Amino acid sequence: MSASIPPVREILDLAVRAAQHASADILAAFRNPSLAIDLKADGSVVTSADKEGERKIRAWLSSAHPHAYPVLGEEMGDQTGGAALRWTVDPIDGTLGYTRGLPTFGTLVAFDDALTGKALAGVIHLPASAETYSAGRGLGAWCNGDSISVAPRRELSECLVSVSSYKDFEKARMEEGYLRLSREVKSMRGNLDCWTHAMAARGAFDVVVEFALNRWDIAPTEVIVEEAGGECIIRPSRVTPGKFDAAFGNAHTLEQAVRLIGF
Repeated sequence: MSASIPPVREILDLAVRAAQHASADILAAFRNPSLAIDLKADGSVVTSADKEGERKIRAWLSSAHPHAYPVLGEEMGDQTGGAALRWTVDPIDGTLGYTRGLPTFGTLVAFDDALTGKALAGVIHLPASAETYSAGRGLGAWCNGDSISVAPRRELSECLVSVSSYKDFEKARMEEGYLRLSREVKSMRGNLDCWTHAMAARGAFDVVVEFALNRWDIAPTEVIVEEAGGECIIRPSRVTPGKFDAAFGNAHTLEQAVRLIGF
């Protein structure tokens, strides 16, 4: 692990406060007809609330700790300069749903050790439901101060599984795996961004499979799910170069699911 890492509990407290810092502004713009909506170069949706939210979170992080760690963020890019320790920030994960009035969006913050490739602390803050999911290495996983855990061991025939779209499985040449999994599980649902990740950490979903994530999308989930007693598998994406595919949840169920889909 990298040298000069602050106490994890201290870092986790900073991450929680950072994730909540822009919450009031993000909620004020939610379902607001005056919200400015644009398209990025890749065709994805971005709003004025995304941009202002990240600006506020970055400013708060730079002033909240004696050592201002650099930030890798969704809207303002990579300002880490190759630093080993960094913050990852996504002010509104699930922006498309946010613009359609879906309450499943959230703010993601993690403290990442780039040398080990592991997040040391992570937060998924869901403003619409006033829930904050958080975890630090060795500290457990929590929702609003209550301990959480992934789903108990079940056979696939009893499992609720969330997956990316069939189109993503086709791009990854894993469509047969999608069909095999769908035949085995009790119910298969589509992903709804970080809300789905939080629901896996609290045990509502047994397993989640998702493709083409950025580091800021998966870093908080990684530590939260693992500290909640689960397993998180992250690998270079088969769908989009430079991104990551991930599968996570109860370790026993996850093993069965990834074997079926060929993950």
